Amino acid sequence: HFASTLMMFTSEAGVSHYAKLVETVSFSTLPEVDRNNPQLATLLDTIVNCMVVPKPSPGPLGWAKHGSRNLLAPVIKRSRSLSRSNAGCDDDSVVAARPLSATDLQLADDSITAVAGTVQPAEHERPTATVYTSSLRQLDLRFCKGVRNYSLQRLAPRLASINVLNLAGGLRTDITIAKLSQHMTDLRRVSLAWTSNLTDFGVSELVQRCKNIEALDLTYCMQIEDTSMLAIAHNLHSLAALSVAYCAGVTDIGVREVAMRFPGIQIVNVAKCLRVTDRMRKLLAQRNIVAACDSFDPFSIYRNKLQPRAKKIQ
Repeated sequence: HFASTLMMFTSEAGVSHYAKLVETVSFSTLPEVDRNNPQLATLLDTIVNCMVVPKPSPGPLGWAKHGSRNLLAPVIKRSRSLSRSNAGCDDDSVVAARPLSATDLQLADDSITAVAGTVQPAEHERPTATVYTSSLRQLDLRFCKGVRNYSLQRLAPRLASINVLNLAGGLRTDITIAKLSQHMTDLRRVSLAWTSNLTDFGVSELVQRCKNIEALDLTYCMQIEDTSMLAIAHNLHSLAALSVAYCAGVTDIGVREVAMRFPGIQIVNVAKCLRVTDRMRKLLAQRNIVAACDSFDPFSIYRNKLQPRAKKIQ
């Protein structure tokens, strides 16, 4: 009914005032049978397309009005003539080829270089990617396996306005996370908990492009290791909460790097991390960092009230 209402109020003139009031789309409370229904991807596509507005491109898409094919034609014709004998024959006749001399090769190279410089489009005529704006800020697809990875990748350019993303338990791949992070560069809170396919590559792609993430949930991402922790420490600017609970590959090295890099971090959830020692947990406690919280509830770290710490008076 929500999607039908959006479509009813959406016109060719643009997004309706009704759609502009919507900031959050969540399917996580649906019954499991509905969350796993492939039609859920179509529903999400309809809702997003009714909410986004494409910004006008600075120039027309495609090459300059002089087609590159027409400009390259003389060069192709010339290169064909270089391989034919000088006995007068027309372009359509077939003759034995003769070896190309250094002079012939230089002439061909100069001709192609000249034309290549000619077909370069002007700055305002070069292809540009369409940019979309929307009122949508939060998207919750927790355990929504009906929305396939391909559907998310296709929608990625239209999800650029989102800053809170929950993809916990959705079988997401590294490629999907990399594609989303290319467009959703303003993310603040992200949950990829229970994503068994996620590796260090996907985490690295995410934090390299989305540097403003404040809370990141990687609970039960069993394939990530200290490489992800180092990428997080060296790319994010203002991390306040991180959960790597049940991540067997995370060790003291990665946890220490994160804890020392962010003075304002409040949560580093290392519950059931078998390679994180008691000594490291004590170090976290000494720095007033929460080392364990509810790991069985996706997005649980976001329910903790994160307050900016007061600066110490020296």
